[in-house]
Amino acid sequence: MKVLVINCGSSTIKFQLIEMENNQVIAKGRCDMLGYDESNILYKNVLTGKNVSYEVLMPTHKEGMEVLISTLMNEEYGVIKSLDEIYAVGHRMVHGGERFADAQLVTDELLEEVEKLSSLAPLHNPGCIMGVKGIMEIAPNLKNVVVFDTAFHQTIPDFNYLYAIDYKYYEKYKIRRYGFHGTSYKYVLGRLSKYLNKPKENINAIICHAGGGASICAIKSGKSYDTSMGFTPLEGLVMETRSGDLDPAIVTKLMREENLDIDQVDAVLNKKSGRIGLTGIGDFRLMKEAAISGNERAILARKIQTNRTKKYIGSYMAELNGVDAIVFTGGVCENNADERKMIVDNMENLGIKIDDSKNDVITAGSGKEGIISTDDSKIKVFVIPTNEELEIAKETMEVVESAN
Repeated sequence: MKVLVINCGSSTIKFQLIEMENNQVIAKGRCDMLGYDESNILYKNVLTGKNVSYEVLMPTHKEGMEVLISTLMNEEYGVIKSLDEIYAVGHRMVHGGERFADAQLVTDELLEEVEKLSSLAPLHNPGCIMGVKGIMEIAPNLKNVVVFDTAFHQTIPDFNYLYAIDYKYYEKYKIRRYGFHGTSYKYVLGRLSKYLNKPKENINAIICHAGGGASICAIKSGKSYDTSMGFTPLEGLVMETRSGDLDPAIVTKLMREENLDIDQVDAVLNKKSGRIGLTGIGDFRLMKEAAISGNERAILARKIQTNRTKKYIGSYMAELNGVDAIVFTGGVCENNADERKMIVDNMENLGIKIDDSKNDVITAGSGKEGIISTDDSKIKVFVIPTNEELEIAKETMEVVESAN
Protein backbone atom coordinates (compact mmCIF):
# COMPACT_ATOMS: atom_id res chain seq x y z
CA MET A 1 0.00 0.00 0.00
CA LYS A 2 1.71 3.15 -1.24
CA VAL A 3 0.97 6.83 -0.61
CA LEU A 4 2.34 9.58 -2.84
CA VAL A 5 3.21 12.69 -0.80
CA ILE A 6 3.39 15.96 -2.71
CA ASN A 7 4.58 19.41 -1.63
CA CYS A 8 4.01 22.04 -4.31
CA GLY A 9 5.34 25.54 -4.58
CA SER A 10 4.59 28.06 -7.30
CA SER A 11 7.28 26.55 -9.56
CA THR A 12 8.25 23.30 -7.81
CA ILE A 13 6.82 19.89 -7.01
CA LYS A 14 8.60 17.88 -4.29
CA PHE A 15 7.45 14.29 -3.92
CA GLN A 16 7.97 11.02 -2.07
CA LEU A 17 6.36 7.64 -2.68
CA ILE A 18 6.09 5.81 0.63
CA GLU A 19 5.40 2.11 1.17
CA MET A 20 3.14 2.26 4.22
CA GLU A 21 3.56 -1.32 5.39
CA ASN A 22 7.09 -0.50 6.57
CA ASN A 23 7.04 3.32 6.34
CA GLN A 24 9.77 3.16 3.69
CA VAL A 25 10.40 5.84 1.08
CA ILE A 26 10.85 3.94 -2.21
CA ALA A 27 11.20 6.94 -4.55
CA LYS A 28 11.60 10.67 -4.17
CA GLY A 29 12.46 13.76 -6.15
CA ARG A 30 11.43 17.18 -7.33
CA CYS A 31 10.26 18.93 -10.46
CA ASP A 32 11.90 22.34 -10.69
CA MET A 33 11.40 25.55 -12.67
CA LEU A 34 7.81 24.84 -13.72
CA GLY A 35 6.72 27.47 -16.21
CA TYR A 36 10.30 28.12 -17.35
CA ASP A 37 12.11 26.91 -20.48
CA GLU A 38 14.73 25.10 -18.37
CA SER A 39 12.31 23.05 -16.22
CA ASN A 40 13.72 19.73 -15.03
CA ILE A 41 13.19 16.73 -12.78
CA LEU A 42 15.54 15.24 -10.18
CA TYR A 43 14.57 11.72 -9.15
CA LYS A 44 15.90 8.87 -7.03
CA ASN A 45 14.81 5.25 -6.95
CA VAL A 46 15.58 4.62 -3.29
CA LEU A 47 15.32 0.84 -3.68
CA THR A 48 18.14 0.66 -6.24
CA GLY A 49 19.92 3.91 -5.44
CA LYS A 50 19.65 5.04 -9.08
CA ASN A 51 19.55 8.82 -9.59
CA VAL A 52 17.98 10.38 -12.67
CA SER A 53 17.86 14.00 -13.82
CA TYR A 54 16.83 15.52 -17.11
CA GLU A 55 15.32 18.63 -18.59
CA VAL A 56 11.71 18.36 -19.67
CA LEU A 57 9.19 21.05 -20.54
CA MET A 58 6.64 21.55 -17.75
CA PRO A 59 4.64 24.73 -18.47
CA THR A 60 2.18 24.11 -15.62
CA HIS A 61 1.67 21.87 -12.60
CA LYS A 62 -0.44 19.54 -14.73
CA GLU A 63 2.52 18.75 -16.99
CA GLY A 64 4.69 18.48 -13.88
CA MET A 65 2.37 15.80 -12.49
CA GLU A 66 2.45 13.97 -15.81
CA VAL A 67 6.25 13.91 -15.72
CA LEU A 68 6.22 12.81 -12.07
CA ILE A 69 3.84 9.89 -12.71
CA SER A 70 5.60 8.77 -15.90
CA THR A 71 8.92 8.79 -14.02
CA LEU A 72 7.51 6.64 -11.23
CA MET A 73 6.23 4.20 -13.88
CA ASN A 74 9.35 4.21 -16.06
CA GLU A 75 10.36 0.66 -17.06
CA GLU A 76 14.05 1.25 -16.36
CA TYR A 77 14.09 3.20 -13.08
CA GLY A 78 10.47 3.45 -11.93
CA VAL A 79 9.01 1.76 -8.85
CA ILE A 80 5.41 1.09 -9.90
CA LYS A 81 3.79 -0.49 -12.94
CA SER A 82 0.33 0.99 -12.54
CA LEU A 83 -1.44 3.91 -10.86
CA ASP A 84 -3.52 1.26 -9.10
CA GLU A 85 -0.52 0.70 -6.82
CA ILE A 86 -0.98 4.20 -5.34
CA TYR A 87 -3.52 4.10 -2.54
CA ALA A 88 -3.89 7.87 -2.28
CA VAL A 89 -2.10 11.19 -2.71
CA GLY A 90 -1.36 13.45 0.26
CA HIS A 91 -0.72 17.13 -0.36
CA ARG A 92 0.96 19.56 2.01
CA MET A 93 -1.18 22.70 2.28
CA VAL A 94 0.36 25.50 4.32
CA HIS A 95 -2.73 27.38 5.45
CA GLY A 96 -6.13 26.14 6.54
CA GLY A 97 -7.16 29.33 8.33
CA GLU A 98 -9.74 28.90 11.07
CA ARG A 99 -11.79 26.68 8.80
CA PHE A 100 -9.75 23.47 8.90
CA ALA A 101 -8.52 21.71 12.02
CA ASP A 102 -7.95 18.33 10.33
CA ALA A 103 -6.74 16.83 7.07
CA GLN A 104 -9.48 16.77 4.43
CA LEU A 105 -10.47 14.59 1.49
CA VAL A 106 -10.32 16.69 -1.67
CA THR A 107 -13.58 17.60 -3.37
CA ASP A 108 -14.45 20.47 -5.68
CA GLU A 109 -16.19 22.16 -2.76
CA LEU A 110 -13.14 21.70 -0.55
CA LEU A 111 -10.87 23.32 -3.13
CA GLU A 112 -13.23 26.28 -3.39
CA GLU A 113 -12.99 26.76 0.39
CA VAL A 114 -9.20 26.48 0.36
CA GLU A 115 -8.91 28.97 -2.50
CA LYS A 116 -10.72 31.53 -0.36
CA LEU A 117 -7.83 31.27 2.12
CA SER A 118 -5.14 32.08 -0.43
CA SER A 119 -4.85 35.66 0.81
CA LEU A 120 -3.51 34.24 4.10
CA ALA A 121 -0.70 32.36 2.31
CA PRO A 122 -0.35 33.92 -1.15
CA LEU A 123 3.10 32.41 -1.72
CA HIS A 124 2.15 28.87 -0.73
CA ASN A 125 -1.50 27.87 -1.05
CA PRO A 126 -1.98 28.70 -4.76
CA GLY A 127 0.87 26.39 -5.81
CA CYS A 128 -0.56 23.53 -3.79
CA ILE A 129 -4.01 24.08 -5.25
CA MET A 130 -2.54 23.97 -8.77
CA GLY A 131 -0.81 20.72 -7.88
CA VAL A 132 -4.00 19.12 -6.57
CA LYS A 133 -5.92 20.16 -9.67
CA GLY A 134 -3.09 18.95 -11.91
CA ILE A 135 -3.00 15.42 -10.55
CA MET A 136 -6.79 15.23 -10.45
CA GLU A 137 -6.81 15.92 -14.19
CA ILE A 138 -4.26 13.28 -15.14
CA ALA A 139 -5.26 10.64 -12.56
CA PRO A 140 -8.94 11.23 -11.76
CA ASN A 141 -9.37 7.89 -9.99
CA LEU A 142 -6.81 8.64 -7.27
CA LYS A 143 -8.03 9.89 -3.90
CA ASN A 144 -6.43 13.17 -2.82
CA VAL A 145 -6.09 14.52 0.71
CA VAL A 146 -4.81 17.92 1.86
CA VAL A 147 -2.93 18.16 5.15
CA PHE A 148 -2.70 21.67 6.62
CA ASP A 149 0.39 23.02 8.42
CA THR A 150 -1.86 25.21 10.54
CA ALA A 151 -4.38 22.53 11.56
CA PHE A 152 -2.47 21.28 14.61
CA HIS A 153 -2.57 24.76 16.15
CA GLN A 154 -6.33 25.19 15.99
CA THR A 155 -6.48 24.09 19.65
CA ILE A 156 -4.63 27.23 20.80
CA PRO A 157 -6.91 29.22 23.17
CA ASP A 158 -8.15 32.64 22.13
CA PHE A 159 -6.02 34.46 24.70
CA ASN A 160 -2.96 33.02 22.95
CA TYR A 161 -4.04 33.51 19.36
CA LEU A 162 -5.50 37.03 19.48
CA TYR A 163 -3.30 40.11 19.10
CA ALA A 164 -3.91 43.23 21.18
CA ILE A 165 -4.97 45.39 18.23
CA ASP A 166 -8.42 46.71 17.38
CA TYR A 167 -10.73 43.68 17.45
CA LYS A 168 -12.31 44.75 14.17
CA TYR A 169 -9.15 43.65 12.32
CA TYR A 170 -9.66 40.13 13.56
CA GLU A 171 -13.29 40.26 12.52
CA LYS A 172 -12.58 41.76 9.08
CA TYR A 173 -9.29 40.10 8.11
CA LYS A 174 -8.92 37.18 10.55
CA ILE A 175 -5.65 38.62 11.83
CA ARG A 176 -4.63 36.24 14.60
CA ARG A 177 -1.93 33.71 15.47
CA TYR A 178 -2.17 30.63 13.23
CA GLY A 179 1.18 28.91 13.77
CA PHE A 180 2.98 26.65 11.32
CA HIS A 181 5.11 23.46 11.25
CA GLY A 182 2.03 21.71 12.64
CA THR A 183 2.62 18.48 10.71
CA SER A 184 6.13 18.28 12.14
CA TYR A 185 4.89 18.83 15.68
CA LYS A 186 2.25 16.15 15.29
CA TYR A 187 4.82 13.61 14.08
CA VAL A 188 7.30 14.43 16.84
CA LEU A 189 4.59 14.26 19.50
CA GLY A 190 3.73 10.74 18.31
CA ARG A 191 7.36 9.64 18.66
CA LEU A 192 7.64 11.35 22.05
CA SER A 193 4.58 9.46 23.26
CA LYS A 194 6.42 6.20 22.62
CA TYR A 195 9.57 7.38 24.42
CA LEU A 196 7.64 8.53 27.48
CA ASN A 197 5.30 5.54 27.34
CA LYS A 198 2.40 7.94 27.79
CA PRO A 199 -0.68 8.65 25.70
CA LYS A 200 -0.42 11.97 23.87
CA GLU A 201 -3.25 13.50 25.88
CA ASN A 202 -1.17 13.11 29.06
CA ILE A 203 1.88 14.90 27.72
CA ASN A 204 3.06 18.46 28.32
CA ALA A 205 6.06 19.28 26.15
CA ILE A 206 7.99 22.03 24.42
CA ILE A 207 9.10 21.21 20.88
CA CYS A 208 11.61 23.33 19.00
CA HIS A 209 11.64 22.94 15.21
CA ALA A 210 14.62 24.82 13.79
CA GLY A 211 15.78 24.77 10.20
CA GLY A 212 15.76 27.53 7.59
CA GLY A 213 12.47 28.49 9.20
CA ALA A 214 12.14 28.01 12.94
CA SER A 215 9.37 27.85 15.48
CA ILE A 216 8.64 26.47 18.93
CA CYS A 217 5.44 25.00 20.31
CA ALA A 218 4.02 24.51 23.78
CA ILE A 219 2.07 21.24 23.95
CA LYS A 220 -0.48 20.99 26.76
CA SER A 221 -2.29 17.70 27.32
CA GLY A 222 -1.25 16.58 23.84
CA LYS A 223 -2.53 19.67 22.05
CA SER A 224 -0.96 22.86 20.77
CA TYR A 225 -1.36 25.53 23.45
CA ASP A 226 0.96 28.24 22.15
CA THR A 227 3.46 28.65 19.32
CA SER A 228 5.99 31.24 18.22
CA MET A 229 5.02 31.75 14.57
CA GLY A 230 1.97 33.95 14.28
CA PHE A 231 -0.24 35.41 11.56
CA THR A 232 2.64 34.54 9.21
CA PRO A 233 5.84 32.50 9.64
CA LEU A 234 7.76 35.76 10.27
CA GLU A 235 7.12 35.98 14.02
CA GLY A 236 9.13 34.28 16.73
CA LEU A 237 12.60 32.76 16.55
CA VAL A 238 15.62 33.98 14.59
CA MET A 239 15.63 32.22 11.20
CA GLU A 240 17.77 31.96 8.08
CA THR A 241 16.36 35.09 6.42
CA ARG A 242 13.45 36.08 8.70
CA SER A 243 13.81 38.45 11.63
CA GLY A 244 11.48 36.80 14.10
CA ASP A 245 10.22 39.03 16.92
CA LEU A 246 10.85 42.76 16.69
CA ASP A 247 9.24 46.04 17.75
CA PRO A 248 6.61 46.78 15.07
CA ALA A 249 7.62 50.46 15.16
CA ILE A 250 10.83 49.38 13.42
CA VAL A 251 8.77 48.75 10.28
CA THR A 252 7.46 52.31 10.06
CA LYS A 253 10.88 53.72 11.00
CA LEU A 254 12.55 51.84 8.15
CA MET A 255 9.85 52.86 5.71
CA ARG A 256 10.32 56.53 6.58
CA GLU A 257 14.12 56.64 6.81
CA GLU A 258 14.88 54.32 3.88
CA ASN A 259 11.89 55.43 1.78
CA LEU A 260 10.74 51.81 1.47
CA ASP A 261 7.36 50.76 0.14
CA ILE A 262 5.33 47.86 1.54
CA ASP A 263 6.88 45.20 -0.68
CA GLN A 264 10.40 46.43 0.02
CA VAL A 265 10.06 46.41 3.79
CA ASP A 266 8.39 43.01 3.57
CA ALA A 267 11.46 41.75 1.67
CA VAL A 268 13.77 43.22 4.32
CA LEU A 269 12.04 41.34 7.14
CA ASN A 270 11.41 38.06 5.30
CA LYS A 271 14.42 37.74 3.01
CA LYS A 272 17.21 39.99 4.32
CA SER A 273 17.01 39.55 8.09
CA GLY A 274 17.71 36.74 10.54
CA ARG A 275 21.11 35.08 10.16
CA ILE A 276 21.73 36.57 6.74
CA GLY A 277 20.90 40.04 8.00
CA LEU A 278 23.19 39.79 11.02
CA THR A 279 26.14 38.15 9.29
CA GLY A 280 25.61 38.04 5.52
CA ILE A 281 25.56 34.23 5.87
CA GLY A 282 22.12 32.62 5.91
CA ASP A 283 23.04 28.92 5.80
CA PHE A 284 23.54 27.80 9.39
CA ARG A 285 26.36 25.39 8.54
CA LEU A 286 28.40 28.15 6.92
CA MET A 287 27.61 30.62 9.69
CA LYS A 288 28.70 28.09 12.29
CA GLU A 289 31.99 27.57 10.46
CA ALA A 290 32.49 31.33 10.40
CA ALA A 291 31.84 31.52 14.15
CA ILE A 292 34.33 28.73 14.85
CA SER A 293 36.87 30.64 12.74
CA GLY A 294 36.41 33.70 14.94
CA ASN A 295 33.94 35.78 12.92
CA GLU A 296 32.62 38.08 15.66
CA ARG A 297 29.27 38.77 14.05
CA ALA A 298 28.68 35.07 13.47
CA ILE A 299 29.49 34.42 17.13
CA LEU A 300 27.06 37.17 18.12
CA ALA A 301 24.34 35.85 15.79
CA ARG A 302 24.56 32.42 17.42
CA LYS A 303 24.12 34.03 20.84
CA ILE A 304 21.12 36.04 19.64
CA GLN A 305 19.58 32.97 18.01
CA THR A 306 20.01 30.59 20.94
CA ASN A 307 19.01 33.15 23.56
CA ARG A 308 15.78 33.90 21.68
CA THR A 309 14.95 30.21 21.76
CA LYS A 310 15.88 29.96 25.45
CA LYS A 311 13.47 32.81 26.27
CA TYR A 312 10.63 31.04 24.51
CA ILE A 313 11.35 27.81 26.37
CA GLY A 314 11.26 29.69 29.68
CA SER A 315 8.00 31.44 28.86
CA TYR A 316 6.36 28.21 27.75
CA MET A 317 7.48 26.48 30.93
CA ALA A 318 5.62 29.20 32.82
CA GLU A 319 2.51 28.72 30.68
CA LEU A 320 2.47 24.94 31.03
CA ASN A 321 3.35 24.82 34.75
CA GLY A 322 4.86 21.37 34.35
CA VAL A 323 6.81 19.97 31.42
CA ASP A 324 7.51 16.31 30.71
CA ALA A 325 10.01 16.91 27.92
CA ILE A 326 11.77 19.38 25.69
CA VAL A 327 12.36 18.13 22.15
CA PHE A 328 14.69 19.41 19.45
CA THR A 329 13.88 18.76 15.80
CA GLY A 330 14.53 20.34 12.38
CA GLY A 331 17.88 20.44 10.59
CA VAL A 332 19.65 23.00 12.79
CA CYS A 333 18.73 21.35 16.09
CA GLU A 334 18.89 17.75 14.85
CA ASN A 335 22.44 18.11 13.52
CA ASN A 336 24.20 20.44 15.95
CA ALA A 337 24.92 19.30 19.48
CA ASP A 338 26.49 22.62 20.38
CA GLU A 339 23.35 24.52 19.32
CA ARG A 340 21.21 22.37 21.61
CA LYS A 341 23.73 22.84 24.42
CA MET A 342 23.75 26.63 24.00
CA ILE A 343 19.95 26.80 24.09
CA VAL A 344 19.43 24.94 27.37
CA ASP A 345 22.75 25.71 29.04
CA ASN A 346 22.54 27.21 32.55
CA MET A 347 18.94 26.11 33.06
CA GLU A 348 19.70 23.63 35.84
CA ASN A 349 17.62 25.59 38.36
CA LEU A 350 14.64 25.04 36.07
CA GLY A 351 15.25 21.29 36.10
CA ILE A 352 17.05 20.96 32.76
CA LYS A 353 20.41 19.17 32.63
CA ILE A 354 22.14 18.01 29.45
CA ASP A 355 24.39 14.94 29.40
CA ASP A 356 27.23 16.07 27.13
CA SER A 357 28.21 12.54 26.14
CA LYS A 358 24.65 11.64 25.12
CA ASN A 359 24.23 14.96 23.34
CA ASP A 360 27.47 14.58 21.36
CA VAL A 361 26.46 11.15 20.02
CA ILE A 362 23.63 12.75 18.02
CA THR A 363 25.65 14.72 15.48
CA ALA A 364 25.31 16.04 11.95
CA GLY A 365 23.92 13.52 9.50
CA SER A 366 23.58 10.72 12.07
CA GLY A 367 19.79 10.63 11.78
CA LYS A 368 19.72 9.40 15.36
CA GLU A 369 17.08 10.16 17.93
CA GLY A 370 17.10 9.74 21.67
CA ILE A 371 17.38 11.30 25.10
CA ILE A 372 20.21 13.76 25.77
CA SER A 373 19.43 14.82 29.35
CA THR A 374 21.06 13.45 32.49
CA ASP A 375 19.38 10.74 34.51
CA ASP A 376 18.59 13.22 37.30
CA SER A 377 17.24 15.96 35.01
CA LYS A 378 13.71 16.80 36.15
CA ILE A 379 12.74 17.54 32.55
CA LYS A 380 13.75 15.03 29.91
CA VAL A 381 15.38 16.44 26.76
CA PHE A 382 15.19 14.60 23.43
CA VAL A 383 16.35 14.90 19.86
CA ILE A 384 13.74 13.50 17.46
CA PRO A 385 14.30 14.04 13.72
CA THR A 386 11.05 15.10 12.11
CA ASN A 387 9.38 13.30 9.20
CA GLU A 388 6.63 15.52 7.87
CA GLU A 389 6.17 13.44 4.71
CA LEU A 390 5.47 10.29 6.71
CA GLU A 391 3.01 12.17 8.92
CA ILE A 392 1.22 13.48 5.80
CA ALA A 393 1.09 9.93 4.43
CA LYS A 394 -0.37 8.57 7.68
CA GLU A 395 -3.01 11.28 7.88
CA THR A 396 -3.84 10.71 4.22
CA MET A 397 -4.47 7.02 4.85
CA GLU A 398 -6.63 7.78 7.89
CA VAL A 399 -8.82 10.23 5.95
CA VAL A 400 -9.29 7.89 2.97
CA GLU A 401 -10.00 4.87 5.17
CA SER A 402 -12.57 6.78 7.20
CA ALA A 403 -14.27 7.94 4.00
CA ASN A 404 -14.56 4.40 2.58
